[in-house]
Amino acid sequence: MALLEVRNVSRSFGGVHAVNDVSFAINEGEIVGLIGPNGAGKTTVMNLISGLITVDKGEIFFQGQPLSGLKPHTIARKGIARTFQIVKPFQGMTVRENVMIGALFRADAAGLKRTHINDIVRETLALLELEARADSPVEELNLAQRKHLELARAMAMQPRLLLLDEVMAGLNLKEIEKLMHLVRRLNERGITILVIEHVMKAVMNLSHRVLVMYYGGLIAAGPPEEVSQDPRVIEAYLGKRRQKGPVKEVQQ
Repeated sequence: MALLEVRNVSRSFGGVHAVNDVSFAINEGEIVGLIGPNGAGKTTVMNLISGLITVDKGEIFFQGQPLSGLKPHTIARKGIARTFQIVKPFQGMTVRENVMIGALFRADAAGLKRTHINDIVRETLALLELEARADSPVEELNLAQRKHLELARAMAMQPRLLLLDEVMAGLNLKEIEKLMHLVRRLNERGITILVIEHVMKAVMNLSHRVLVMYYGGLIAAGPPEEVSQDPRVIEAYLGKRRQKGPVKEVQQ
């Protein structure tokens, strides 16, 4: 049984089909990349999975159980955590306190004791390399550190599925490499990951499989090396006039 299954899901906004009859499954332990040009429907899919918006048609299943109609906090407590394109830490609080919010959310659902919560926070700070900034106000963090904090707050919820929405946007090459290493480390700990990313080098190197969306539909799926050579994917990114080269041309 797939950990996550999206079956014939559609969502429209007015007359615009943001997601149109999309189906895919993610198996436990996978890193799956979700790519496509701006406006392809990627974040809408993530919002549908996490319950921020509702499905018009189709169904979404997590561990074999339907998610349709559930509130975001209920879905999160089932084991799905996510990050957002624009990082928004809780202002006026320290790094540790921000991570504690994720841990307390998990504790409320699982009935964890205070000592266990502190252990989760301490372990998460170490895992995301934030120990040295644990007691710093979040206002003092640079963008890369805020990205780490966004991941840490999600991981403190101890999810089985982690949804990453452009977590590497705005970072330089060195910061991207470091974040790629951290994402792999999370996956090695048994976390299944669905990642939206425009940094093609990162998503192609991280992902076991890649899904490609274009104008709300899924046009390709498979191993990164196979998808990068798919004529439909090349056309979606580069247009018909430039189909001579693979998608790797847009890795800048």
